[in-house]
Amino acid sequence: MLTLLVSLALHAFLPMWRGHHAPFHSAIEALGGLCAIMMAIVLFQQSDDRPRRHTQALGFGFLAMGVLEEFHAVAPPGNGFIFLRGLASLFGSLGFVLVWLPESSTRPAYSRTLPWTIATASVAIGCLVFSFPGAVPAMLRNGEFSPTAVAPTSLACLFFLAAAYRLFSTYRQSPSADTYLFTCLALMFGLAELMFVYSRLWDGAWWFWHLLRLAAYLLVLGYMMGGYLHTVSGLRTALAQTRRAEESSRRSEQDLRQALEDRERMAQNLHDGIIQSLFALGLALERCQKLVAKDPKEVNRQLELAIPGLTGVIRELRSYLVGQEPHLMSGRELEAALALEVRTMERSQDLAIDLHIDPDAANLVTPSQAAHLVFIAREALSNSLRHAKATQATLSLEKHHGRVRFIVEDDGVGFDVLASPHGEGLKNMAARSVKLHAELTIVSKPGQGTRVVFELPQESVHA
Repeated sequence: MLTLLVSLALHAFLPMWRGHHAPFHSAIEALGGLCAIMMAIVLFQQSDDRPRRHTQALGFGFLAMGVLEEFHAVAPPGNGFIFLRGLASLFGSLGFVLVWLPESSTRPAYSRTLPWTIATASVAIGCLVFSFPGAVPAMLRNGEFSPTAVAPTSLACLFFLAAAYRLFSTYRQSPSADTYLFTCLALMFGLAELMFVYSRLWDGAWWFWHLLRLAAYLLVLGYMMGGYLHTVSGLRTALAQTRRAEESSRRSEQDLRQALEDRERMAQNLHDGIIQSLFALGLALERCQKLVAKDPKEVNRQLELAIPGLTGVIRELRSYLVGQEPHLMSGRELEAALALEVRTMERSQDLAIDLHIDPDAANLVTPSQAAHLVFIAREALSNSLRHAKATQATLSLEKHHGRVRFIVEDDGVGFDVLASPHGEGLKNMAARSVKLHAELTIVSKPGQGTRVVFELPQESVHA
């Protein structure tokens, strides 16, 4: 209503005023056409994500109107100039009035090519008007718009107002910001076309309806910019949340991997360490049980040896509970630890163990390697007692071609390395060799004893 009152006031108070400024007019129309094309692109993108007939129809209208307005913006004043303006309004209103078609949840097969068809047809029409200006009918008579100029604009006015009514009805049924925006746009376009009918070229009403259309396009541009900024903000927030989730997932994965590695290492150490020590103590107690009546002094000696061993197991178990694993730091400590393992095994059963330690080789062993070697020695000697029924064993640490070789061998019953299933002890040995990048070789045959060779990589920290 306000726009109509302004138009009537311009007719009443400035009937003879003319503002001929073609560059300013071209800028207004070019900006409006660009906004219309951009809006069409946005609508087609939304239609790809959520197929809707109304969205596609409005996109078709904006596209045709925007392309023809660009031609109108660069056309020289004359019949073609006015004719392109009328065609832009008419084609745009045809897209808007299609909102009366029933809504659809599916996208027609031809909808992907139709925008290109509309754009091509609009460009072709603009080029024809530029190429054949004499074929365009007269648009002005006695300084006023002719019926040929008014007809398409009047029809466009009716179509825009019909589309506004339809969109407003849709908005009342299902309120949304998009529907309200397009309702306002259709109404403003319809009023602008209505004012064109009663205006004259370059007069106040003529400029006013141009400014009204520009306001409508700026409303579109503001909506697009607001939607774009909102989308960018949402994407940044989503990206930040995704990064935080990835970092949290990475930390959780690292923590889980570390927990699994700690669990595996503890299981290996418990099996090769405490369990084997308890086994040795169990064998010593079994021996005491057999000798309790025959040799009380030997029983007393075995018990005296078992008590320190049990104390050591308890101390070692406490270290595991608080997360402190035994760590050897020097070659002498390694020699002493291996000697203790030999004494523990020898006193539990009648197993003679020869220990050969090369001090130079021991000094080449790192603390981490030393801890693994003690566990390997304990597991291998325990296997010699439990499974191999060996009476003689040898444990040696020597230098071999610049590397450190650790060997445990016995004269037990042996086994078929390829055919026999491997127990936890042999699996732990293999796992330790992988951790240390060492070479593990197990040589054994039934009736010929077993030889375990653990060759460490050349890595000296004590030399």
